[in-house]
Amino acid sequence: MEPMIPHIISEAVGFGVDRELMIHLGTTPDEDLIAFADSQDDPDDYSDVQTYIFVHFFVFVKTESISHLEKAIIRTEGWAALECDTMDYSESTKVSDLLHLLKELFESTDKTERRLKLVANAQESIERYNVAGVVKYLDDSFDALKEAKTVIPIWPEGHKDFANANGIEGECHELRYKLTGNTADADRAIGLIWRAANGFPKGHSQNIRWLTHFMRSSNLNKYRKRTRNPADIEKMVEATNTIYQFLPKNGPKEARALFEATMCFKELFEVNDSIETLDQGIELATSCVKAASNDHPERFSYINSLANFLGYRFKRLGSLADLNKAIEVVERSLPEISTSGEPSDVPWYLINGLATLLGHRYAETKVSEDLDRAIELMEAINSVGVSGEAKYLHNLGMLLLNRFRRKKDTRDIDKSVHLVRKATEMEDSPENRGSLAQSLCTRALHHKDILGISEAIEAGERMVSIAPDSDPRLPQYLHDVGVLYRHKYNVRSDIADLNESIRLLTLAFNTMPPEYVAYSMMMGHLADCLRERWKKNGSQEDFDKAKSLFQRSISGEGYLSAGDVIRLIMPATRPEEGATTEERSEYLEKVVQMIAQASPMSMQQSDQQYMMSEFAQIPSEAAAAALDAGKSAFHALSLLEQGRGVITDHLMKMRTDISELEESHPVLANQFIALRSKLGSTEKNLEAACPGVTGALSFCDIATAGSLQNQRVEAQKAFDNLCAQIRELSGFENFLLPLTEEEMKAAADPDPIVVINLSTIRCDAFIVEKHQIRNIKLLKSQLTTANALGALIRYADSKMQPHVIRLSLEWMWDREVKPVLDALGFTKTPTEDNWPHIWWIPTGFLCRLPLHAAGYHFKFPRTNETVMDRVMSSYSSSIKALVYGRRRRSMGATNRKSDKVLIVPVPYTQGQAGLPYVAQEVGVLNSLCPSLHLTPVVPELKREDILSSMRDCRIFHFAGHGLSNASDPSKSGLLLKEGVKNPLTVTDLQNNQLQSNPPFLAYLSACSTGAAEAEQLLDEGINLISACQLAGFRHVIGTLWEVSDPHCVDVAKTLYETIRDEGLTDKAICRGLHKGVKRLRNRAVWRSVRSHTFPNHDFDSDNDDTAWEAFADLGESKPDTSPTRIDLFEDYCSALGVTDEEYAKRGRRGCAKAWEASSKKPDIRDETPFRNLATQCSQHEKSDEKNAADMARKLTVVTLGSGRDVGPLDLYWVPYLHFGV
Repeated sequence: MEPMIPHIISEAVGFGVDRELMIHLGTTPDEDLIAFADSQDDPDDYSDVQTYIFVHFFVFVKTESISHLEKAIIRTEGWAALECDTMDYSESTKVSDLLHLLKELFESTDKTERRLKLVANAQESIERYNVAGVVKYLDDSFDALKEAKTVIPIWPEGHKDFANANGIEGECHELRYKLTGNTADADRAIGLIWRAANGFPKGHSQNIRWLTHFMRSSNLNKYRKRTRNPADIEKMVEATNTIYQFLPKNGPKEARALFEATMCFKELFEVNDSIETLDQGIELATSCVKAASNDHPERFSYINSLANFLGYRFKRLGSLADLNKAIEVVERSLPEISTSGEPSDVPWYLINGLATLLGHRYAETKVSEDLDRAIELMEAINSVGVSGEAKYLHNLGMLLLNRFRRKKDTRDIDKSVHLVRKATEMEDSPENRGSLAQSLCTRALHHKDILGISEAIEAGERMVSIAPDSDPRLPQYLHDVGVLYRHKYNVRSDIADLNESIRLLTLAFNTMPPEYVAYSMMMGHLADCLRERWKKNGSQEDFDKAKSLFQRSISGEGYLSAGDVIRLIMPATRPEEGATTEERSEYLEKVVQMIAQASPMSMQQSDQQYMMSEFAQIPSEAAAAALDAGKSAFHALSLLEQGRGVITDHLMKMRTDISELEESHPVLANQFIALRSKLGSTEKNLEAACPGVTGALSFCDIATAGSLQNQRVEAQKAFDNLCAQIRELSGFENFLLPLTEEEMKAAADPDPIVVINLSTIRCDAFIVEKHQIRNIKLLKSQLTTANALGALIRYADSKMQPHVIRLSLEWMWDREVKPVLDALGFTKTPTEDNWPHIWWIPTGFLCRLPLHAAGYHFKFPRTNETVMDRVMSSYSSSIKALVYGRRRRSMGATNRKSDKVLIVPVPYTQGQAGLPYVAQEVGVLNSLCPSLHLTPVVPELKREDILSSMRDCRIFHFAGHGLSNASDPSKSGLLLKEGVKNPLTVTDLQNNQLQSNPPFLAYLSACSTGAAEAEQLLDEGINLISACQLAGFRHVIGTLWEVSDPHCVDVAKTLYETIRDEGLTDKAICRGLHKGVKRLRNRAVWRSVRSHTFPNHDFDSDNDDTAWEAFADLGESKPDTSPTRIDLFEDYCSALGVTDEEYAKRGRRGCAKAWEASSKKPDIRDETPFRNLATQCSQHEKSDEKNAADMARKLTVVTLGSGRDVGPLDLYWVPYLHFGV
């Protein structure tokens, strides 16, 4: 009734009552107003009767006090009966009207109470219905409201009871809408609840109550999200603004009120998709969490609300800072959760929210720790029987989809499809349908199942059909279906599928606001499809539009992660995509600059390896494209240096020598040390701090793990900022930046550095000398040949492998090494005292091949057409690694020198063949130690003891078995007694930082210590040799593949004898290995050829070096046929259709898979056509390794014939390598 007050004031003034008094009374609180009225004495006469009447009337209007209304009526009756000459007719009429009004109000009070009782009954029936779900109770509520209207058909607009009655009736319609789905009920409910809210002044508690109900009703919100009526959205905006404006600022109910307001903003955002709404919601949610005490019963709900809002903003704008903050907010609360009580006491909604956020971050950053923790949390939800909700099933299904994409375990994708399908059956929402489409498509592509892709498209189209036209996520839905059609086109090559993909992507692009996180990716996908259609129909319009969209997509116009940018750019760099030479160079250069960002040092190494495996070969392509575009050799080489060895580069940056910084800027140096310590936390550190992360679920452990990860991420940012600050200092301008041209040339003083780069564009050798950097162009089409040779050496059987190795040595000489030696002027065999020295840096597939052993070793009469007959060789993974080691060398020169030789002999290893010559090798070293002025020490054969003993040794000599891990090179290792159960791994050695007292030499007398088994990580150089270098060893001797037990003794003996004769110097290590390998080569080649070529000659001993000299003087014999074999091998690869361009188009698969995909039939002497063999392998579902082994056997037979132009080949001298400084 309060809206009547202005009218009453006007009437009172008309009767001569003081206006100021009436206005004051209109704003006076109810209690004060009653007190004032009661203090008024009954007037003895009627001179003050007007004031008395209207004051009591005011009390009734504001408080519905019947007694005050009665007093007003009594005095009005007396006044009307008064015969006063001064009261004219109009005044008399006004008094009569007033009396009539007051009496009508008095008579209606009984009816009001009756109606209020009926409304209360309706409310009780609603409550019964909500508890029991019995429809009769809902009908009773409607009946009570209907009867209430007959008691008083028209209730004064603005009466508070009228407003509440509207709200209750609105609730009834809302519940019936949920029951029947009748949209008329929904519309009626929205209108009635809105009228109820506006029946009270803004900010009134009942006004806020009904506005909150208006916003929070899940039934009405589902309806509004479908219809998105603009008028309803305007009401929602007005409601949230009112709620926000009149929130209580303090008091015990503040947190709850803030939470209710936050939820209102959530509902509004889901309808209007406004960033402003999101920002206001985050502000409210933050205040809500702050206002709630730690023991507040709804605290977890408040935290979940804040995390959700931050997650929404991340998905909308792509800000990783929002996502990190959301995860951090939840993780901080996890220790407060008790798992000792009933499962129902655990806020599983909060755990589900955290798992969802972790899944989003994994998709963004590829940090496996996030994915593992997310799945662990969701499986915990399932294990306690709360998995019935559709959202729980959906979220676990999507997490398993991500794990399948990483690990390729088909059990994960099958379970993902099952869970998401079940969630969709429970709740047929666009989100669930879209996720089902993703899972189905991923599984179908894995199995090459066209029907599965069609089923995925059907789910995607259902997603679009059930989404309202006004749904702000509709452009994303259209995009997703467009991508599904592109996948279908890739499988079927039906242009109709491509056209539909372009139609959908275009529609999505035209309707999505540019600020959306998916905008740039959408442009990139549309550009890719248009380029593909241009290749089919030659439409210049398609090409121009594709080019424009592509340029915009990578220009930073929208949000893209570094990995996304790379994935968008790479398809556009293929020759058939229409890019000019300059554009291709520009694109690839941009990719190289982003590779390190996609694999930051805050990641654990396993995740870095996963990311880098996706970007293999890109730096080589970028360097080649730069040269093709006319850029300098230094520029191209710098791209190689930036894009290769990224993981190693991160470790080198964290371990760089900062002694100069410590001297001149100690504060910054201390900050640098603290930050690299945080970034250096390893997976083992994590397990030690949180043992429960990999065991039983512990929310405390989960929180600790998340905290450590967040610390690494923050440390990464601080580290980058600190480095930028250091670079502003005089003398530190290039601190931890790529090498300058002058620094590269300085690294080649006195010995040249040769970097050989093979790519699909061109092949080059970069020659770095102290006065210049140049490149020489090599023959093209070497990439797949190098890959084939590496695979053949790895998979060929023991009979054919030596012949494959020989072929590879001769091929490398002709195609790569001889042009380099000729360019450097190394054309003759030098004198013994003046051997030149070359640093080799192979790239890509060449990392699997022994450049130092290239040449024609079986050509006679003896020639110098071999590397080892012209130069001494050493290796480095990159120029930056060489410079890093040398800087460490200069620092270590002033440190204490140890005289200890750490010898680790492992002749017997569990599960491996015995090594009887290990004892002899160790005996040779022990006998030489006195003359070397070194003391031999043999530790217990336990990993921890060995690592500890390394810290004060001068030389580390391991003799035993090596283990090379193709799937995860960081797990390659040296086998101890327990074999593969507890090896000394690459990770162990990398983390065993010895830089403060760097050892001189690590001699790894074991198999495959320098092997590069993981094809996608060849350029990262992750093996035991590089691990020792990173640990601090100045020099490392290792092997590319298997080595012979007895031959290891000979090589070690020669090397240590050279150290004895020349001292423990850098040159002595290189010269000693060169001598040892060359001596083995001489004997091995002599033994291989003498029985076959000179059966009638009698030589005294095959172990006598003089036999080789005699062999060298024999004169000409059979003509050499090696060039024919090399040409035939390359022709064979070409005949199979595996050109470098084809290889690049298909991606970096193993040579066996590439050949298997070829449709050309080789026209080469081969009884069984190669194509048939590949088909047979596929039918029997043979593994890649088995396929490669078959290819190896076939190729060696084809290209080498019987392999009997020489005798049995002994090539165990080939794989020995020297890495040093």
